[in-house]
Amino acid sequence: MTKTLKFRCTLESDLVLSQTSSSEGNQKTLDFIPGNNFLGIVASKMYKEGSSESLELFHSGKVRFGDAHPSVDGIRGLRVPASMYYPKLASASEECYIHHLTDHSNSDIKAKQLKQCREGFYAFGETTGKPVGTKKNFTIKSAYDSEVRRSKDGQMFGYESLSKGIVMYFEVESELSEEMNKMIISSLCGKKHIGHSRSAEFGLVNIEQKDFDEICSRKTDGKSDSITVYADGRLIFLDANGESTCLPTAKDLGVEGGEIDWAKSQIRTFQYAPWNGKRHTYEADRCGIEKGSVFVVKLNGASCPEKSQYVGSYKNEGFGKVIYNPVFLVGKSGEQGKALFTLEEKKQKEVPSANAPKPNSVLIDFLINKKNSVDNNQTIYRIVQEEVKYLEQFFKKGKFASQWGSIRSLAMITSNSQQLIEAIDAFLDHGVAKDKWEEQNRKAMLDDFMKRHKEEDLQSIMINLASEMAKKCKAREED
Repeated sequence: MTKTLKFRCTLESDLVLSQTSSSEGNQKTLDFIPGNNFLGIVASKMYKEGSSESLELFHSGKVRFGDAHPSVDGIRGLRVPASMYYPKLASASEECYIHHLTDHSNSDIKAKQLKQCREGFYAFGETTGKPVGTKKNFTIKSAYDSEVRRSKDGQMFGYESLSKGIVMYFEVESELSEEMNKMIISSLCGKKHIGHSRSAEFGLVNIEQKDFDEICSRKTDGKSDSITVYADGRLIFLDANGESTCLPTAKDLGVEGGEIDWAKSQIRTFQYAPWNGKRHTYEADRCGIEKGSVFVVKLNGASCPEKSQYVGSYKNEGFGKVIYNPVFLVGKSGEQGKALFTLEEKKQKEVPSANAPKPNSVLIDFLINKKNSVDNNQTIYRIVQEEVKYLEQFFKKGKFASQWGSIRSLAMITSNSQQLIEAIDAFLDHGVAKDKWEEQNRKAMLDDFMKRHKEEDLQSIMINLASEMAKKCKAREED
């Protein structure tokens, strides 16, 4: 009988888990803790070469150490599904679409220019996905020369790390006896060290047995001829020759007799070389399918598994966890693939008080200017998108693409807001454009919009607005 042991892992210090084995370049850390770290904790305490206990624990496939994911409100987070899309210049909290439920040939969908959700963990509740914070830090270190008692020349390096205080949850699936399960719990619980530089100030975690909520697999409703398979963990599959493959079959995913619909599936891949601490060397590269990937499987009369399970290879290290028909991949009925679940906005960082002392540094000034530029661009995109949604209903008849292109050209060469308004007014008051723009008060609406944003970066706003409206008008004219 399979028993699931659940644990909470709290970071007592920053944690370094490099994404790649490369020792040079920009080093990024994983935003979760792979299950092989917990396997290593148990192995370091319980492994005895040749003993029957170690064979059952680590070599029989009867124990599977799951990945630890960041959490919020007692819910284990999941990597955002790769089949969730949102419109360009918008956010997933405003509109979110499920790829395999959406008709991508529809003109309205084409106009939205959907983009894939790729980063972040979300804790899925009843109808919303709450973003789970994974704050990261960056630290610069130097190798130490013990002979001269100072830093070694040319030996600087940097670590990106997960921040202290993050709470993660993970599970251990065991098919062993109750006595063996108690030994696993005893070996895991307490303060442990994992990750890189754990002999220095990194890698201290506190593990305790604790229950948590998570998304479970669902049965099919009997009406659909296909199911979705969500990759909770990273997946590694081997072909008949023992080589890694990113083209598994439905049988590999646990659906005997089914067939994967690759046109509707959304997968991402990874590659890394695991470190063998015993032999002090890297092993052969592992290639597989990344967390968050979504497969659509045609049943062809097959039955859908009722419970989540581990599939593929290296299951004892946390690879292979899949969820069947998760509720967050359900669409709203009759709404062109729009997701039933909504993703909440990530919390904005607190803005320092205006009276707070500012550090005097050229670098700080550069970074502040860079941040202000990004914030300004986001504000412009929001203003433009709201106006495009309002204006497009008045430009469904007639040909306006070239005129919006001319407005964009005027905005490109006129930085003064008042001069820009006058130039656009003069253009729309003459020639063949005049009558068209006076219909339905089109010109009056544009004048009002420009005057409302006169004190802002009107040049950038009009460049973006004209570009987006030209695209929409041209797409409609070509249909």
